[in-house]
Amino acid sequence: MVIIKDYMELKRIIKEFDITGKLIEISPINNGIINTTYLVVFDDEGKKRKFVLQKINTNVFKKPYQLMKNIENVTSYMRNVESENDSNLSVIETKDGASLYMMMDDFSQKEYYRVYNYIDDSVTYNQSVNTDVVYSTGKAFGHFQKVLRNYPVELLSETIENFHNTKKRFQDFLRSYKENVVDRNKTAFEEIAKILSRKDDCNLIVDMLDDGTIPVRVTHNDTKVNNVLMNKETKEPMAVIDLDTVMPGSGLYDYGDGVRSACSTALEDEKDLSEVSIDMDMFKAYTDGYLSEMAPYLVPEEVDNMANAIKIITLELSMRFLGDYLDGDIYFKTNYETHNLDRARNQLKLVEDIESKLPLMESYIKESYQNALGKAKVKK
Repeated sequence: MVIIKDYMELKRIIKEFDITGKLIEISPINNGIINTTYLVVFDDEGKKRKFVLQKINTNVFKKPYQLMKNIENVTSYMRNVESENDSNLSVIETKDGASLYMMMDDFSQKEYYRVYNYIDDSVTYNQSVNTDVVYSTGKAFGHFQKVLRNYPVELLSETIENFHNTKKRFQDFLRSYKENVVDRNKTAFEEIAKILSRKDDCNLIVDMLDDGTIPVRVTHNDTKVNNVLMNKETKEPMAVIDLDTVMPGSGLYDYGDGVRSACSTALEDEKDLSEVSIDMDMFKAYTDGYLSEMAPYLVPEEVDNMANAIKIITLELSMRFLGDYLDGDIYFKTNYETHNLDRARNQLKLVEDIESKLPLMESYIKESYQNALGKAKVKK
């Protein structure tokens, strides 16, 4: 429920955007954990029109105009490529032709609001309920990369610098370990050793990007199940959402993080490590979905390192969790003293499970890749 004061403020804000009709409803959408989101409904001559109003979290995204330029350029490009697809996101401009409406809050701090079209007959899932949903998730992010494969990536800004630069992430972790500012090294020596022993893994994808072995692509960088809108009836993917982290990068990171998040058998802070593993049926479903879209456009080195990418992105997150624990929990929200340590242990257990399954994963990826290529040739 929106309280009266907030409602009046939101009503004033939404009127700044170029939307025709009479405002009839504003209600909160509570799926996200970063931005504040509302469903807005207008009556336009008897027809209901729905929109999404969001307040951008500038504690996370400190350059909102740069961020919105990325989103506008990418969504516009996708609409041009897929002129018959009416399910892509569109940015609704203000009456002044801007992508954002800026206002000052009660403490003279800038607030930024934006509006998107609302995509009807869609549903999101907060977890991997079955292989069909996971397949659609992989397919959606594969399609996203496919449509944007020729986009001039140099036009995109880094909204979060070095987000998946695993070399830099390792150096940041090393600094946290050496400085030991809150004297927590003694409680995490085993986990620290596991990360230090995998230093070379952190170089693999970054080095291939740097020397041009693999292409720099448009990447989403948050390839979770709940960032895909699916058709309520068919469960087919309709659109990829939450584009705040769209940046230049490697498609391997998006694939790897998609598998990590969609195919793990436990939540990221599960303490019973015997519960933590990669579900191979889910892995196969995600891989099949992704390659059904991207197989014809991948270079051989990308295919060869898809399984490695799952391990590397999981290792990156374990470094981030453990580094934050050693720094005194200054980045990730925690509910108890060892929360970040438990998260790091969880992800390191996942790294070990992935390592044990790498040959199986590599074999299946090659099989799925060849199947997808065969189907693509038949369609042509």
